[in-house]
Amino acid sequence: MGRRFASKVSPDGLRFSSTADVARRYRVRTLLVFVVLQCVLYGINLKLLPMWGDETFTVETAAETPARIIQIVREDIHPPLYFLLAHWWNRIPIGPDPLVRLRALSALLALLTTVFLDRRWLRDAPQDLRNWFLLFWTFSPCLLLYSRMARSYSMQVFFAAVAIWYLLRLAEDAAGWKNLAAFVAALGALLYTHYLPGIAVWAGANLLLVVRLRRGRPIWKSWLLPNTLVAVLYLPWLVTLSGALGQWRRSAVYSLTGNLSAEQVLKLGYWFYSFTFGESTPIWLLPVTALLALPCLWLFVSGARLRRDWLWPALFTATVAYLGATRWVSYPAMAARLLFLLPLFLVALAAGVTTKHRVGTALGVILFTVNLAGLWTYYQARDLLNTGYLVPDQRIAAEIVLHSSSEDTVVWIDELSFDGTPLEYYLPKGFRIRWLTSPESVEAAQAELNAGAIRHVWFVRSSHDISPGHMFEKLQSQMTETWREHTLHPYVPFSPTHLAILRALALLRHQDGSQPRQYMCEVWEFQGPSISGAWHER
Repeated sequence: MGRRFASKVSPDGLRFSSTADVARRYRVRTLLVFVVLQCVLYGINLKLLPMWGDETFTVETAAETPARIIQIVREDIHPPLYFLLAHWWNRIPIGPDPLVRLRALSALLALLTTVFLDRRWLRDAPQDLRNWFLLFWTFSPCLLLYSRMARSYSMQVFFAAVAIWYLLRLAEDAAGWKNLAAFVAALGALLYTHYLPGIAVWAGANLLLVVRLRRGRPIWKSWLLPNTLVAVLYLPWLVTLSGALGQWRRSAVYSLTGNLSAEQVLKLGYWFYSFTFGESTPIWLLPVTALLALPCLWLFVSGARLRRDWLWPALFTATVAYLGATRWVSYPAMAARLLFLLPLFLVALAAGVTTKHRVGTALGVILFTVNLAGLWTYYQARDLLNTGYLVPDQRIAAEIVLHSSSEDTVVWIDELSFDGTPLEYYLPKGFRIRWLTSPESVEAAQAELNAGAIRHVWFVRSSHDISPGHMFEKLQSQMTETWREHTLHPYVPFSPTHLAILRALALLRHQDGSQPRQYMCEVWEFQGPSISGAWHER
């Protein structure tokens, strides 16, 4: 067999490359092309999207000392590894803006994942499957969106990919100590990066290891030893994990539909749509993606069925991850929380394309074209399904500072449906900020006005009021009646795509049934002393 692929020498001494050498060079060059393309896509204008709330938490936490970082994340719902890495990465002098530096870290981790997936996951895969996967992966609008954020998403994907690879090697050869050590280290790092993917991969690993138990193979070596080593590695953080699980059990998530079954359908559909088509969708692309949804699902199922040996552990992992995410976040955040499953999804999709021959190729080309359109829309910074990523908090803060003084100004923020953390970050420390979350917080804000020291009020809120009894809309109406000068500053106009979706769902209609609003964010400015006794009289 070795002679068959050995290099041959011509009579004049020239050496001809073997078939294996040619294939190897082709694979290396192909990977290099895709990595260069990904470097360009992921490195262009990292400040394209404004900083959003979770990124603000990253920037502020990474600026603390390591000891303080551990204390902060212990009190929150995050393990410490990503934030410690972000802290040390921030010391590298690659630019003055910490947000851009941290987004560059995420992009770098995505690039490392690309190399690992190609050199490990796909090293024995047919060339056409490998090419389709790299095409879908490199130009995935979903991966691009979340790998250019100052969050741990791409780090989760990387460690999950490494853990899954060495898990499969360990399941095939339980005596491989190097595979065992690499699996334990990767899974431990994943658990220290984020709870959800770590627990989900750990659960899937146990199912696979139990299924692969063979006669004559000691159970302590095949199943007990890996679990013990992971538990020992994670022992310093187990108490904190139990507290995070307690928060997860007590959590309450906003439901768009108000119906449990309908909400699960919405979340599953949004997850599949984001993984397949991304979240930057112009209006003309909506009918195209609607027509492509079932064919793409068919390709995914067809490809997944080819690997029955790990199909059920993968499904179990996805189920555990979904159950964890659906209780913690609403539908727009599902894809981000489950991003570590994207490599499995795209491998199955690519396999489906290759096995369906001409039909699969035609669908693959159409899907790739749709992804290119999604990337183009993303770089226009518009038509993102989650409009929260587009709110220009820095510009809003500058507007507030320019037209008011901290001595007599208060900023009200609708905390229920608007992420005001970046706004607080950009506002000077002297400005009073009041977070409105309940009737009691609204009463406290009104009492502060009655004290007479406030002459300038900024009310920052989402145009979609989810507060109990629409108390924020009522508060706004009261303010417009009792304060003589008031101005609406709207931000983030809804695109035709958003309006088409939101009209269908009737999300943005006023209580009186008037026409949907045209903007995602409303900043109401109220000036001058209020009418004496107005609040008491009302």
